[in-house]
Amino acid sequence: MTNWWRRGRTGLLTLRGQAIEHILFVMLIATLGVVGFGVYGYEVFREREIDLRHATLGKYYHDQLARFEYTWMDGAARLKSQLEFARILEEQNSLRWHKLTAFLNAQRIFVDFPTLLVVDRGGEILFRYGAIAHTFAPDDLQGNDWYFDADLGELYRVLHEPLWLGAEGQGILVLFKPLDNAALKALVIPDVALLASWRERIVARSHEEYPDSLADDPRRVVESDGQRLVQARVTWSGDDKQRPMLLAFRESKDLLPFTEFVYWLLGAGLFITLLLWLALGRWLTFTVRRLESLDSALDAYTEQEPPAKVEAHLRAARERPDEISVVANAITQLAHAVDAREREQAVYLETLALLEEAVLELNCDGQILRASPGWNKLVHSDDVVGRNLSEFIHADDAEVLKGQCGLMRSGEKQNLLFRVRLTEERPGQQAWIECRFVGFRNEKGEMAYIRGVLRDITQSYLHEKQISHMALHDALTELPNRVLLEDRIKVALRMASRTGDRVCVCFIDIDHFKNVNDTLGHKAGDRLLVAFAERLRSELRAGDTLARWGGDEFVLLLPGMQAEADIREVTHKLCSVIEQPILLDGAEMRITFSLGAAIYPDDSDSGEVLFSQADRAMFHAKEQGRNQACFFGDMSSKGIGRKELYIQNRLASAINAGEIQAWFQPIVCARTGACVSVEVLARWQDGGLGWIPPTTFIPMAENIGLIRELGQQVWLASLDKLVQCRGASWNMRFSVNVSKRQLFIPSFTEQALEEVQRRGLQPGDITWEVTESLALLDVEHSAERLHELKAAGFRIAIDDFGTGYSSLSQLHEIHADDLKIDISFVRRIGEPTGLSLVQAIVHIANALGMRTVAEGVEDARAAEILRELGVDYLQGYHFARPMPGTVFMEWLDSLPAPAPPR
Repeated sequence: MTNWWRRGRTGLLTLRGQAIEHILFVMLIATLGVVGFGVYGYEVFREREIDLRHATLGKYYHDQLARFEYTWMDGAARLKSQLEFARILEEQNSLRWHKLTAFLNAQRIFVDFPTLLVVDRGGEILFRYGAIAHTFAPDDLQGNDWYFDADLGELYRVLHEPLWLGAEGQGILVLFKPLDNAALKALVIPDVALLASWRERIVARSHEEYPDSLADDPRRVVESDGQRLVQARVTWSGDDKQRPMLLAFRESKDLLPFTEFVYWLLGAGLFITLLLWLALGRWLTFTVRRLESLDSALDAYTEQEPPAKVEAHLRAARERPDEISVVANAITQLAHAVDAREREQAVYLETLALLEEAVLELNCDGQILRASPGWNKLVHSDDVVGRNLSEFIHADDAEVLKGQCGLMRSGEKQNLLFRVRLTEERPGQQAWIECRFVGFRNEKGEMAYIRGVLRDITQSYLHEKQISHMALHDALTELPNRVLLEDRIKVALRMASRTGDRVCVCFIDIDHFKNVNDTLGHKAGDRLLVAFAERLRSELRAGDTLARWGGDEFVLLLPGMQAEADIREVTHKLCSVIEQPILLDGAEMRITFSLGAAIYPDDSDSGEVLFSQADRAMFHAKEQGRNQACFFGDMSSKGIGRKELYIQNRLASAINAGEIQAWFQPIVCARTGACVSVEVLARWQDGGLGWIPPTTFIPMAENIGLIRELGQQVWLASLDKLVQCRGASWNMRFSVNVSKRQLFIPSFTEQALEEVQRRGLQPGDITWEVTESLALLDVEHSAERLHELKAAGFRIAIDDFGTGYSSLSQLHEIHADDLKIDISFVRRIGEPTGLSLVQAIVHIANALGMRTVAEGVEDARAAEILRELGVDYLQGYHFARPMPGTVFMEWLDSLPAPAPPR
């Protein structure tokens, strides 16, 4: 039930009770305010009245003292004039002092000046008159305006007037005017009492009833015998430091007594209170009744009564068209809207139950407040409301859930997206769910509840995991691939930069692995790679990384090594382990590998450079006979310095920027001297070091794995230049060098044909130059690709012949078109041994049906000898140096006529 003061069920104060309390409080505050401001104004007025009285009193007696002082000095001047007029003091006999006494008595001088002295110019007292005149000594008269007799307690004003003494010359008339009670009474006005103070001692008073203690109280208002007195203190005028002070006291009477003033204030306050009550009481009663109808309607709404009953409670609230009626209409609209929304939500929930996603509403502690049927399906339980979400999450992921909810509670995140595992119903059955949560805050900014959607992602998670593993691991050996290796080496270098440890990168290449593929087949080779990887991985630490780089090449990352000696011990251990035979298809097989190592930070602080240096060290190990480990630091002590490392870093940027140039060196017919072919050479000019020799940057490009890109740039530039020459009616062939990495690209022949045909050229216009070591020593690998090029119509030339270790049978299998004699033999053509070697090479080429090209022909004598030996083509500085494209075209234009191809 509800009464007019308190609500029955809750005991809370009703709106009407609150209104009455507020009115009473306002009336009390208004009354107290009126009284307070009235008292304050009264006190301010009284203080101003006191200030005015104090100022007026002080001003009046300041003027009176000046007038008093003037009167005294005027009397002293008149007395002096009378004495000088009477000429009594000019007489030089002893009777003059008696005459002076009689004269003073006759003139009643003692009334104004009861004491006076006559002093000569030497300061000696000649005449004394008055009761206390005999007490003065000459020293007492030195420049003082006031004299206080301590025995009598009297204060005198001392006046000095010059006086003519006749023959004795000028003297001084000293007059003493007492400041006593009579003097003060002469200054008194009605309602005023005066006191004279000398050195804080009362020496005269106009009224006896005022005590001496008033002199010690300097306040403007003092109390004496229950009276409030306004006090003004005025100092006597004059030049003396010690001057008396006049204390004037005037009774302070209020125009209106304070108690009477308070009664009037209380009456005014009560009157205002009554007016407030009469003015607001009826209106508040009516307004409160309307507001109570709003309260009743809201109670009905919270009890989920129909909207029609809610509207019935709002009739009183709608009696007037004001804000309350607006609120009543809003409540009606809200009731209808909520009713419609609840019906719509019921439909949504029925639809949501058909979906596989689950919808949860949680409190800030993770307790489930509401859950859709989808959640029951996910966790296979109907008892979920009231339980904590962490009960359904895998124990290893509980901290993830807790941490994510903590981020949302702290305000760092407004939305959450994460994945967790559900608890296993049966061993091996693991379900993953994706959670999307949104936090809702209350008006204080605190997290109120969390709502989210959860869905089963088990299948998609397993697919993503498999794809991610495939993207970062080698499909055959399950080892990390290049992507994962590069990421791990970045992490290792960052850690080492903080801890000061060393990091080692090792390139490992299995020696003669192609023999296994050719003999036992590629599947056996794959099994050997897997066994080799397992053998190495079993000897490594948990933090080490063994990755497959490609083919039979592996990369080993050793982070957190304390010293180089520890790294060398690991490589020695690996070499010892691989020495043990590997069981392959029931047979034991012994394999060896070449290892190159580079160490951070001794060799470089860049991961890319460490890869390059380890690769170079590995090739150096192969050059030294294979089956060994080589450290880049050991190579550096044998001649590889900082300059070469700088060039290597710059080379990568130059290749990526397309800064490698194609230069052209003519090849002439030995018999006619006509230009029949052109060798295309790679040239590079660095901005800091100038022209870098090909003998320097070509091996570097091979070591850092960019020889393919470099060769591609030169190859395309060659084709463009060949098209330009064809347009100028020059029909020479172009010879282009090809590297091992380019040649072993499976689609190399197809791509080369496509580029040639796109420009309208013929494959026979191109001669591919391969080195003897590539063409002959690795004949098993290269023969197939060279046969493809021959079959496509390209020509093949063996470059640098005579510097390798090939056999005649291998040379016969290549079916090359041209044999290029190495420059080292041409330079020794003047020596018997050199001449014999070149002659032998020419005979071999003739026997195999190949034409010979001599490189490095630098003078006419060498050219003549080579012609006599039967060399077909000559190339060297004697005919033309390598030239850039524009210079080469100018050189062609200077020739007599185009030479036909041979």
